[in-house]
Amino acid sequence: MKNVLIGNGVAIQFGGTAYLNESIIQRAIENIRSGNFPSELYPNECADFVEQLQREHGKALNGEYDQHVFTTYDRASLADFKARYEKGREYAIGEIGFEDYFLLFELIHNKLEIQNPERFNSRGVLRRMFLDSVFNGGEIETYHKSFPVKFVDWLNQHGNLFTTNYDSNIAAATNAYIYHLHGSFGVLSEAYDPNSFRNQLQDDLLDGEVMDESYPHLYSTCLVSYVGDLKAHSMGRSSLANSGMRKFVDGYNNDPAIRKQIDEMDESNVLVKRLKEAVKLKVENPDLEHGEQYPHDRLSRIAGELSILGLSPNNDGHLFTQILKNDQIDEIVFYFFGDTEAADASKRFVGKNLTLVDVREFWAEMKG
Repeated sequence: MKNVLIGNGVAIQFGGTAYLNESIIQRAIENIRSGNFPSELYPNECADFVEQLQREHGKALNGEYDQHVFTTYDRASLADFKARYEKGREYAIGEIGFEDYFLLFELIHNKLEIQNPERFNSRGVLRRMFLDSVFNGGEIETYHKSFPVKFVDWLNQHGNLFTTNYDSNIAAATNAYIYHLHGSFGVLSEAYDPNSFRNQLQDDLLDGEVMDESYPHLYSTCLVSYVGDLKAHSMGRSSLANSGMRKFVDGYNNDPAIRKQIDEMDESNVLVKRLKEAVKLKVENPDLEHGEQYPHDRLSRIAGELSILGLSPNNDGHLFTQILKNDQIDEIVFYFFGDTEAADASKRFVGKNLTLVDVREFWAEMKG
């Protein structure tokens, strides 16, 4: 079977420079400076904060934050960050990857020892600012109108279509089911779905927050993170939660000792109380589950040929790890832009049957 994995390069090809990293960052700041943003969902201080993060970029490259990384994935992310930028050079605000701003965010918060809930809330409004810029007033959902017929035909040749993009253009063009690996503007996060498992619990986990229906994309499943490991964790979280809950319920139903232990849980601890309530709710409603909103392991189960279009070989390593471990993929066709990307792809997919295709030639063919 033919499979395809599509990245942001396709959005840039048909949506233009509006979806380049620099444009996304500049638009986010300009939206705030011009007052063209929902200030009740993210404050105007977000723009100032991004400019402050830019000023810390060179310090992070020079090692001034090395002592403020505490996890394995943070250390790996900082090492990768340093490898992608030239030390001693000052980078303009739009030259820094917008997901790298989230690494700088974490480093500063580590240094200042800022903890939750302040840290969680600040990260959330920064995420909203960037997502709003990517969404671009809804314009991002329209670039499929420029797809050539040959490109749509090419897409329809694939049995499984995957994307790291948040938009719905591929679905609009093909009417096929699309696996949104990193979430979609069109799917509401479980946190805001009134019918979700978590929102059946008595506690208001949103602490009174009400979704603004004018901006549903800011409450969507879109994942934004500086490291693939965190995306992978978020992608698999619902699956793990469902597995764990099934084990609790099985024990409650079949083991009197476990039932007694759950019934006697100390409800003075809010987390324990919430777990107890969730188990009993699941016992009463066996079909109730956390929605698995990310196809987190689907790439590890496909077979045949996989084409990769519009994706850098240096990003989203968590996805490439799945691909490399999948022995049922017998050929990878990687569409590269430039010699450096071709060389990087060759290194990335060592051990796989790899075909490299210049994406500029591919697009020229699609127009013909």
